[in-house]
Amino acid sequence: MPEYYHAHRTDLEKCHGHMTCMRRCPTQAIRIKKGKSVTSEELCIDCGICLSVCPTNAIVPIVDPIDGFSKYKYKIVVPSTVLYSQFDPKIHPYIIHLALKNLGFDQVVDEYQATSQLERAIVKHLDQKPARLPLISSHCPATVRLIQVRYPSLVELIVPTNVPGELAAKEGKRDAIAEFGLEMQDIGIFYIAPCPAKIVSIKQPAENVKSWFNGALSIQDIFPLLLSQVKVIAKTFNESQVPADFYFSTAWSALGSIGRKTGMENWLSVSGLDHVNKIFDDIENSRLRNVEFVEAMSCMLGCIGGPFIVENPYIVRSNNNIQNDKYTRSIPIDMDQFQRKYNDGYHFMEQPILPRPMKFFDTDLVTSIKRMKEKERIYSKLPQIDCGCCGSPTCMVFSEDVVKGDVKITDCIFFSVPEKRE
Repeated sequence: MPEYYHAHRTDLEKCHGHMTCMRRCPTQAIRIKKGKSVTSEELCIDCGICLSVCPTNAIVPIVDPIDGFSKYKYKIVVPSTVLYSQFDPKIHPYIIHLALKNLGFDQVVDEYQATSQLERAIVKHLDQKPARLPLISSHCPATVRLIQVRYPSLVELIVPTNVPGELAAKEGKRDAIAEFGLEMQDIGIFYIAPCPAKIVSIKQPAENVKSWFNGALSIQDIFPLLLSQVKVIAKTFNESQVPADFYFSTAWSALGSIGRKTGMENWLSVSGLDHVNKIFDDIENSRLRNVEFVEAMSCMLGCIGGPFIVENPYIVRSNNNIQNDKYTRSIPIDMDQFQRKYNDGYHFMEQPILPRPMKFFDTDLVTSIKRMKEKERIYSKLPQIDCGCCGSPTCMVFSEDVVKGDVKITDCIFFSVPEKRE
């Protein structure tokens, strides 16, 4: 089985064995063993829910050190568009750029440069009338991994366009090489992420051979440093300082942005993994009709509700809307150049998304069928009340864990305590 990178870990000293993380995990990746939270490497999709709900903050993110970019000769940063919405909408987005440069970055590249191209690429892909609909957005890496883990039959529906951050990083590096004559190894490019899933998509991409980024920082880590710089710059800032080639949009950070930007008619947007699961269930069972495109985001409200944001997500949504109305400047697109890039596959993933192999099923058909029957046999003997006292989220998951050999059936309290069976 392959090894998987994850952008969080459990601090065992802080973990008291609360079951909140286990119960809330959308892929049933968490178990409680010997009073501590244990995460399945193959099932975890790095959605960040466990970080948000842990009552003791025992599940902590893994991010690159804040000064990790200092070793590079030329330093580029690509901020998630969510970063801008952490600030009061009176703060011009260009002030954020100036603050990032004060922290040591040589250049700031916005995701908007990439989303403006990808919006057109998605529409052109849909115009080719794929055989099976609806297509599902690839923007959120947590929902992509959810499909790999829980809905393998839907991987073919994921839109094969690349994610905005990767496209922005690729263009940023290539432009820096062309303009300054730098070598690739001299350029360090970093992403400011709203969630752990975005960090994992950089450290271990599911859709590309290798990420164009050299590292990732979280909004939570960089915000305090930026805030002090922003306050100083804002005192003397004048909008006449904004260069003519500065273009801005809050882009795809809020739920529904992709569908609206592409101008499609038959689309829907869904956020929060409980709701996403319901929509994916409908797609899998052919109950979702007359919809061509589904924008699916793991975090409520979209990226503006990510685990690494510092502001209340509803305030962030308000800031996002105001900034979009107040500061948006559309990037002019050379359509001939765009068409050439599209034909060359520039906007698309480097490799197809495939289902994630699972230990329980990654074997021959006969053995898999035997395991399924054994799981059903064990489940039929269990109380089927999903109490979680065994350390597994449900009785069905516990049955599977027994078949795997990870636990014994006597770990169920109804088997270990005789009077409970009466």
